[in-house]
Amino acid sequence: MITLKDIATASGVSAATVSYVMNRCDNVKISAATRRKVLAAAKRLGYAPNELARSVRRGYSNVIALVSATGLASDYFYNIFNSICRTATKHDFAVKVYSLENDAPAALKMLVEQRVAGVIFHTADFNNCRTLALELQKRGVPIAAVNCRATIPDCPSFASDDRQGAREAVRCLYNAGCRRIACMTHEGEFDYIRLRNEGYLEAMRELMPEKTPFFIENTGCDRHSLRKLLKNRKKRPDGIFCIADGHAFQLYQLVYELGIKIPEELSIVGFGDLSGASTAMVPLTTVQQAFEGMGHLAAEAVIAAAGSGKKMGSETVELPASVLMRNSVKNELPRSKQRETGKPKQ
Repeated sequence: MITLKDIATASGVSAATVSYVMNRCDNVKISAATRRKVLAAAKRLGYAPNELARSVRRGYSNVIALVSATGLASDYFYNIFNSICRTATKHDFAVKVYSLENDAPAALKMLVEQRVAGVIFHTADFNNCRTLALELQKRGVPIAAVNCRATIPDCPSFASDDRQGAREAVRCLYNAGCRRIACMTHEGEFDYIRLRNEGYLEAMRELMPEKTPFFIENTGCDRHSLRKLLKNRKKRPDGIFCIADGHAFQLYQLVYELGIKIPEELSIVGFGDLSGASTAMVPLTTVQQAFEGMGHLAAEAVIAAAGSGKKMGSETVELPASVLMRNSVKNELPRSKQRETGKPKQ
């Protein structure tokens, strides 16, 4: 039987692109030439799935739905989507993307009519999807959450270990000789904010218990205060952990305006490895998340549960995050110097 992977090989594109084309994902930009090439390969190979008949027999189709409540344009979404597509293709499943725009009833109607085999939710706050998720569960549709933590039973979550990633970021700054380490954060009730803030505090208590942790809120008011702080050579931080790369980019602009040298005078670590991190004026050292692993595990979970009637469980799987070293942090001190200036590297 011809699969999406066969079409991808024949047309010289990724399995994700084939999934986009075959599922008519109009919200994804694919050139007309690529669409023609994929459709021609499918026709040449004789790809003609009778999914309607199959879905009627089984009670579900070969479609996994990826429902996003945070938009479809982010680097995070793209990496997760590609991973889900690769995994789904191996099992001869397709992936359809739905953007949830505060219209849960309409989304529920579409998903039920499509007889989707399972649903993966991608959102910063699972409560945005809670009503829809519960309604799908009532209908026996297996669901999972990716890059967030579910707030209902029988919905496994696959997310980054945000607390551990924040600890590693602070340790990176500490090992580079920074001893006045601040955390640039922002308000909000999302889990990732709380966990990254907690990770910063834990690392500070472990490495420099005598120091008072210092948070910088990324708001207009606090940016004015930050400007004043950075102008003060004696009091300004020598290292700043930003809980998101976006904060780091804003910090770069301010530091550039003030003529502060990165990393000679100020070391900066971000979180997320956005596409601009590697091409910034000083390539940004940042915490890299395992988006491909999240997508793969979420897809495997819902595919395994499709049509089984078994409960999914409520486990939260946290995948390790790691610091990706670039140029925004000074070179690590030798171990002997680390001992002279504080606790040794852990």
